[in-house]
Amino acid sequence: MRKIIFLIVLSPFLIFANGDSFITSQPINTVVTTDSIFDEAFIENEVSADKEELSLLKEENIVAWRLQQLDKNTPMDLVYNDKVQPFIDSYLGRNKALISRMQGLAPYYFPLFEQHLDKYNLPLEFKYLSIVESALNPKARSRSGASGLWQFMYLTGKQYGLEVTSYMDERQDPLKATIAACEYFVKLYDTFGDWNLVLAAYNGGPGYLQRKIASVGTSNFWELHPHLRKETRNYVPTFIAVNYAMNYANEHGIYTQEPKINLGQTDTITLKKQVDLKVLSELLCVNSETINYLNPSYKKEVYPQGAVLVFPANTVNDFKLNEASNYAFVESVDKKEILIGEERIIYRVHKGDYLGRIAKEHKVHVFEIKEWNNLKSSKLDIGDKLVIYVKKGEDKSTKKVTASKNEYIVQKGDTLWEIAQKHEGLSVWKIKALNNLETDNLKPGTKILIPIS
Repeated sequence: MRKIIFLIVLSPFLIFANGDSFITSQPINTVVTTDSIFDEAFIENEVSADKEELSLLKEENIVAWRLQQLDKNTPMDLVYNDKVQPFIDSYLGRNKALISRMQGLAPYYFPLFEQHLDKYNLPLEFKYLSIVESALNPKARSRSGASGLWQFMYLTGKQYGLEVTSYMDERQDPLKATIAACEYFVKLYDTFGDWNLVLAAYNGGPGYLQRKIASVGTSNFWELHPHLRKETRNYVPTFIAVNYAMNYANEHGIYTQEPKINLGQTDTITLKKQVDLKVLSELLCVNSETINYLNPSYKKEVYPQGAVLVFPANTVNDFKLNEASNYAFVESVDKKEILIGEERIIYRVHKGDYLGRIAKEHKVHVFEIKEWNNLKSSKLDIGDKLVIYVKKGEDKSTKKVTASKNEYIVQKGDTLWEIAQKHEGLSVWKIKALNNLETDNLKPGTKILIPIS
C-alpha cells in the first residue's frame, strides 16, 4: 500500500525513461549522467530498499526519490515539485561553487547549530537555512541592513537580546545569533504550527504572512505560493534545494573546497592599542579568514583598544613574547613609516581640482588627504603636490587623466557627450571637472583640456 501511495503522489512530476532521459526537464548543467544514476551497483550502495523499489528507480525521478528519503527523517516538508526543481538545477549547475564552499565551511558551523537546534527541540535541517541567509558568512550584511549568519534586522536582533554598538554587533556572533534564531523559530512555530509557514514568516515577517493567510483563505504554503511576493515565494523551494544539494553534492560531482581557516587550540589577546585587521594579519602571520572566523562580532576591519581577540594559541604566545616590538610596528604603520597593502603616490594639483574630487578618484577620504599633507584648510593651488596612499593594485587611470592633457577647440554643434565619446575612457564629468565647467553649454572656438589616457 505504501508503494502505491508513493507512485500516486509523485506521478505528476515523474516520467518513464526513454533512452537516456529520466526526468521531465533535464537539470541545467547537471554533472550526473544517466549511466551513473541507473547503474545497479551505484543504486545498491546509495539506498537501502527492497528489489521492487530499486527497480522503480530506473523509471522515476531520482531527485524526487532522494528528497523523499530525506523527508522521512524530518518533520519539515521536503517535498519535490516543479517549484523546487529549478532551484535544485541552479545549485547543481551555475551555483555549484557555492555548495562546494559550503561543504568546506559546514564542519565549522553546523555542530554549533545542531547543538542548539536540538536543545530547542527544533528540526536539525534548519542548519541549512543559514546557507540560504548568509552563505555561512557571519559578517554578511544585506542591503536592507540585516546582519550575521541568520540575517537579523536591527530591531528583531534587539528583541532577542542581540546588542549592537559602533564596534560590536552580536548579530555576527555565531553562538548568540544561533540562540536568538532558535528562540525566534520556536515563537514562529507557536504562531503558525507549520514548518513551511515558519520559513515563509522568517523571510517575509509574521505580520505579512498572517495578512496573506487571511486574504487568501488558506494556511497551506503551496496554495499561498502564487499570492506571495517573489522573495518569500521562492524561499521555501530554495531551502529544500539547499537540503538536497548539501546531502547529495558528491553524487553530482561537487566536492569540498576547504576554507583557509587555521584552527586548533586558541587563546586571547587584550589589545593595548587600536589595530586594523590588515596589520594584525601581517603582524601575527594569520590570514584574515581565520581572524574573522575567530572574532566575528567586530563590525569593521578595525579592533579598538581593550578588545579581547581570539587567536591560535601559538600566535598568542609569540605576540606576548614580542609585545613591545609588536606595538612599535603598529605605531610605525599608523605613521605610514611602514606600508601594508598600499603605496605612496605624489599627485600634482591641476586647474579645477578640489579635495573631494581627488579623494573620490583615489578612493580615500578628504580628512586622510588633509592629515597626510598637514593641510589646515581645503584650499588648493595649481601645482601643489599632495601625498596620497592608495591600495596596491588600484587602477591608476585617474592619475593618468591628470598627468597629461591635450587642448581641443570646440566646433559648432559639439556637445560634451560627443567629445567624450571620441576619447576612450573619458566621461562628461571628467571634462567638466578638468575645465571647471559649471554647465554643459559650449561655445564654438573655446579651448578645453582633454585628458590623454
